[in-house]
Amino acid sequence: MKEIKNKLNDLSPNLKNDKKDSKNQSTVKDYLQRLFPNTSSTKYFPDTRLQQQASGLEELVGGHWINTPFGDIFRSEFVWDLNEMYGNYKLSTIYSIEKSAFSHVFNTPLLPSWESLIFLDTETTGLIGGTGTVAFMVGIGFIKNRYFHVHQYFISHLSHEEGMLELVRSLMDSYHTVVTYNGKIYDIPLLNTRFVMNHLPPLDEDMPHGDLLHPSRNLWKFSQENCKLITLEREKLGFEREEDIPGELIPGIYFEYMRLNRIDMLTKVFIHNRWDIITLLALLIRVIESYGQLHAEENPLDDYAKGRLFKNRQEYERSIAHYRHVLSSNITPQRRQKTLLELGALLKKLGYLEDALAAWTEACDILYLFSYEGYVERAIYYEHREKNLEKALSVVKEALARIPSYRQAEIESLCYRQNRLQRKIEAKSNHDRHFSS
Repeated sequence: MKEIKNKLNDLSPNLKNDKKDSKNQSTVKDYLQRLFPNTSSTKYFPDTRLQQQASGLEELVGGHWINTPFGDIFRSEFVWDLNEMYGNYKLSTIYSIEKSAFSHVFNTPLLPSWESLIFLDTETTGLIGGTGTVAFMVGIGFIKNRYFHVHQYFISHLSHEEGMLELVRSLMDSYHTVVTYNGKIYDIPLLNTRFVMNHLPPLDEDMPHGDLLHPSRNLWKFSQENCKLITLEREKLGFEREEDIPGELIPGIYFEYMRLNRIDMLTKVFIHNRWDIITLLALLIRVIESYGQLHAEENPLDDYAKGRLFKNRQEYERSIAHYRHVLSSNITPQRRQKTLLELGALLKKLGYLEDALAAWTEACDILYLFSYEGYVERAIYYEHREKNLEKALSVVKEALARIPSYRQAEIESLCYRQNRLQRKIEAKSNHDRHFSS
């Protein structure tokens, strides 16, 4: 019997190894299957039509259910006629704006058309973000046939998230540029986190992105209490929402919907998100128009902001023009002095030294607080530009007479400058006497 067993082993010596390799391959295959599941197979049995109707969303919000391999996704659909007024703006104005203006504001490639923009805003289960925060609603807007379409993708169960993400991706992939409000910091990173958590590739990082938060802050941060979307909507667009819900209540409303199936408050979340999306288009028009506006703003603080904005963008002539608008307005002494100093620095940078001197001289007027920068720049100008040491010394002495006593470091610097100028004046005087004799 033993001989027969040995002969069988000789005939198939690799049998044990084959079984071991087969087991290893099976383990690896199972691991890969868990990491990258087959998305083509149905994972979730769809809700019955009775269950969908019982939710009430179709009737109250307008839209329909979409069955995906990962569960039923509700898509609300809303259409806004661009010829209708939205606050003080008619959204069809977008067609009268050069597409290059968008690229100028956001530093993005040239748009193929205004229809190539996609507007995005999310409603989430938390306000801070992080891997545990889920976007339960993704609102998307786009222009088509002179109408603004708003599609809102909503999940009634968190387990359906992957289906919604696939629908959002398929729509976004067909557009050129995305427009958000604080989307670079919040919405897009959040969605990309959720894509990765669901074993899906993130959104295309090369997709151009126009985040309206940054130009809005650059334009209006000095004149507005804050730059929240709803604030700018009211103050800059003239649109006032009725019975809107605060954004910080939205996560709690969603959890209450899942727990108690309360749809009354959830309907307000759809409306809130819908206004957010439409406001993105209206605010885009407002921002682009403000960037192109050369004449004085109604609020001089907006001109001051534009002076700083265009200086940072190295559009210096635009910056000077807006600074001068500020100086021509009724502005507070503190803001006027600050404007004079910033304008003086810019004029000096561009070589307009006489104009810069005029700005610094006015900034040192006794009507304003002491300005160390203004006095020092004047002293430098007289010493090195006009070679007038006596005038430079006079400016330094005036500065020492006005400077507050607690600014010791600057007092020491002025004293050093004063002593140096006095030595130069004495040396020049001795030199002149020597040659005159």
